[in-house]
Amino acid sequence: MRLTPQIEEALASKLRERAALAPEFWSFSGRSRREAGHGIFAYPAMMVPQLQGALLEDVQAVDSTVSSVIDPFMGSGTVMLESVSRGLSFSGTDINPLAVLLATVKSRVYEPELLIRVRQRIALRVTADLSDELAVDFHNRDKWFRADVARDLSKLKRAISAERRKPIRQAFWVAMAETIRLVSNSRTSTVKLHSYKIEEIAARQIDTIDTFLRISAAQIEQLKDQAEALTRGLRANPTLTISCNVADARSVPTQRTKAAADILMTSPPYGDNVTTVTYGQHSYLPLQWIDASDVPGMRQELLENTRSIDSISLGGKLKGALDWADDLQSKSPAFAICLDQLRSHPRNAQSRFIAFVRDLDESLDAITAHLRSNAWMFWTLGERKISGVSVPTVAIVRDLLVSRGSRHIETLERKIPGGTKRMAYRNASVETMNTESVLVMRGPCYADPDSRS
Repeated sequence: MRLTPQIEEALASKLRERAALAPEFWSFSGRSRREAGHGIFAYPAMMVPQLQGALLEDVQAVDSTVSSVIDPFMGSGTVMLESVSRGLSFSGTDINPLAVLLATVKSRVYEPELLIRVRQRIALRVTADLSDELAVDFHNRDKWFRADVARDLSKLKRAISAERRKPIRQAFWVAMAETIRLVSNSRTSTVKLHSYKIEEIAARQIDTIDTFLRISAAQIEQLKDQAEALTRGLRANPTLTISCNVADARSVPTQRTKAAADILMTSPPYGDNVTTVTYGQHSYLPLQWIDASDVPGMRQELLENTRSIDSISLGGKLKGALDWADDLQSKSPAFAICLDQLRSHPRNAQSRFIAFVRDLDESLDAITAHLRSNAWMFWTLGERKISGVSVPTVAIVRDLLVSRGSRHIETLERKIPGGTKRMAYRNASVETMNTESVLVMRGPCYADPDSRS
């Protein structure tokens, strides 16, 4: 990978040129439709595919040596699809098993005609299933699912489980997950579990089977376009590889890998999941119904309660957080300023801030260990509030990366059309997010031969 400052300025110039020609280019207002597999499930706070695609194309234009991308906060696989469709190998991880199931399905070339036949088989099995037995039992099941809905979901679960091939089952589990999102008693207007009122639940007109058939039909069309995009990438690079796994971004490898990536493209949580975007809570109900053996990395303890997944994510544990303040202040002036602003607020606010930055900082050691020397880095970041104090996430991440030898290339600002990234609560602490930034960095330069610079 070339090291000269000229190549870094070449990328910065291309990025600035796009904004100069169209000031709102990076906002992608009206140009962010989720097609070709990106729309098979409404995962919270998804990245804009066209944005990530444009960034990949720009770095490919200035550096022809890049061949692989890593995303340690993979979510539902937006970066994966955009990378592979451009002939780039991909390795991604996420702590949420449902996210990894979604990304796994998005990484496959499915045959649409086969999926159509399977969908028909599932419909026939459901029609022939006269059992009223409920297929799952978990705490508050009856709170979240009306009796008739639970019976129909049980029929669908049995019908999908009867399919012999795991990759096919996984594709239809995604359709099941999206169905559950729409037919459960949780409001779809928020990613947090929030039940309708009792009278509203009784009055809802729900046809669970019809909803599933409609969603699965639409998904088959998406997967058809997805197959074309993935095939295009495989033709461009027949040796590319795809890896999607459940893992904690803080897991540090024992040694730097020779298969390290040329590009880091990711969007970490914008704060602890409990009070920002509750990814785990959003996944809780679908994961109760999907066969655990078909969900990558699924463990029963992740479903102990609605907050189990979120509590193991960045900032999920507050114990001992205050002890890390001095270390983080030495690495990030922006962190130090924000912490000073929070000192007049309750200790809980300080602990939440420090705990998240502590965990994010810890993850950076593992993340940079997976990168080749001077790798390109694209961080899509948003800035939340804690007790009314704005957290300068972009500046903090930049500081933490610079402390590890990274170099700043450019920062792109973008508006989020319609304020589409909703937080867990709408109050003075956390609110709807309207803007975000893309922090463009060059990774650390490693002198060791295994870095493959």
